Formats: sequence, structure tokens, C-alpha cells
Amino acid sequence: MRIATIIVSWNQPRLTLECLAALAAQTVQEDIWLVDNGSQPALSPPTAACFPRVRLLRLERNCGFAAGCNQGVAAALAAGTDAFFLLNNDALLAPGALRALADALEGDSRVAAVAPKVYFAGTPRVIQSVGLWVDADSGRARMLGSGEPDRGQYDQPADRVALFGCALLIRRAAWEEVGPFWEPFFAYAEETDWCLRARGRGWRLRYVPEAAVWHRTSSSLGAESPRKVYMIARNQYYLRRRNARRGWRGAWGLARALAGSGRTWARYLRRGQRAQAQALALGVWDYARGRSGPPREL
Repeated sequence: MRIATIIVSWNQPRLTLECLAALAAQTVQEDIWLVDNGSQPALSPPTAACFPRVRLLRLERNCGFAAGCNQGVAAALAAGTDAFFLLNNDALLAPGALRALADALEGDSRVAAVAPKVYFAGTPRVIQSVGLWVDADSGRARMLGSGEPDRGQYDQPADRVALFGCALLIRRAAWEEVGPFWEPFFAYAEETDWCLRARGRGWRLRYVPEAAVWHRTSSSLGAESPRKVYMIARNQYYLRRRNARRGWRGAWGLARALAGSGRTWARYLRRGQRAQAQALALGVWDYARGRSGPPREL
């Protein structure tokens, strides 16, 4: 199986170089595509000097994570790859992680994608994700295992409703059948939406605990930055609209989504996080107005 790794980077040269250094120890990838998503300055000089095998795809502006991934995937598919590994530039692969993922993908032709056990960087073994739980009717998603010390409780491979896009190995045939990421998301929820669409077409999604990744989470925007709050709030409703069931179940899911947004908005206010409360309200408002794509200035 020929594998291409695709990394989308925006204004984070140090993190990107560290990600590439960890990736260099992997043994199974054929190509590495680095999508420079409008970084200023461009990433090409330091990247070319340190990692001459990397193929650089320069975008003149920040098109968003979803579009950046789509462009990288298109280039890798045109070059003949059988599968591609979407890797966040703020993630560090453990030795042998990509090999374990590739073995799992090759082992079952109905598996669309596989993902590793993801730890929070800077911790010995505190889990960030072993997959996702998703309520498609409300658009709510939750990381499984998040915040738990790893005591071996997630050491068995398992099918999941959705997988975390921090490190995601996807089969070419599945991508070609399901289609690319929905670019109006811009960032956040695009991989969850793709996973739900893949499952709707009969594909399986697999969590592979033998592979490990350490993730420096939210390095682009910050853990609770207003822009991140805005994007997650807005995109939850787009995720719901694209995947909810029809009839009363979908309507009840919308009611639950609105109630959940209201509770989160009130919690921000109680904590004195007025910027986050405003960002959440604007995210829901912009969804109602049909606004998607890049976030508004906050």
C-alpha cells in the first residue's frame, strides 16, 4: 500500500518542522505533502533545507483546514497514492504509529479510515481521544476518553462512530466514494461530517490503540479563543443540518442543540468570559443567516 502523508500548516514553522522530524522516523509513507495554507512568511525555505523529500503545495491565502486538506489529497491522489495520512502539524507521531495504522487499514477492505490513540502533549499518557461519540441529530460530538490517564482501558481495537482528524489514515477508495471534506466548515467538524457520511455508505471506521500520537491541541487558535468558540458553535449546526434524521427526531435534535448552546452561553457569562459568550451567540446567529466559510473578526 502506497501512503502519502498530508500536513496542512498555517504560520507555525517551528511546530511544522518538529512534526516532520517525528514523521521522518516512520517507515511506510511514500510521499509527504506539506500544504502551506497562506503562511506569512512562506514555509518553503526552512522546509526545503531540512526536509528535501517534502513536496510543498503553496496556497496564496488561508483557505481553511478543510480546503487545505482537500488540495493536499487531490495532489496525492493524482500522484497515485493508495491511502493518505492526514496529520496535524502540531502532532508528534510515536515510532511505529503509521505502520500500525497501515496494517489495520490493509487488514479489512471495508474500513474507510483508522485513527490512533491520541494523548495530550506535555503529559505522560493522558488521553485526548480514542475516537468520537456523535449525536447527528443535534450535531453534538464528544471525544471518547478525553482527560483520562491511560491505564489500558482503551487497549482493544474498536469500531467508532467517528474518528479524530488530528491523525487520520484514509483509504483512497473510500474518499473517492464519499467525497472530500465540506469546505464551508473552514475548520472544525469537517472530519466528523466525513466520518458520518462514510458510515452512511456502509464503510467502517476503526480505532487502533497500537498507534500513538501526542497532540499539542488548539495551537492555532487557543483552547478557548473566541474564534474557536465561534467556529465550533456555528459548525455544530451545519453538522446537524447535513446529517440529522428527518421528522420529529431531527426536530428534537435541533431543540437539544439550542438548549445546549444556551447552557454553554450562560456558563461563559457566569465565568466572566464575555468574549466567548458573544462568540458563541454570533456563531449560532451566523448559521441562522446562512454564513459559512472563514470566521468573522472577533
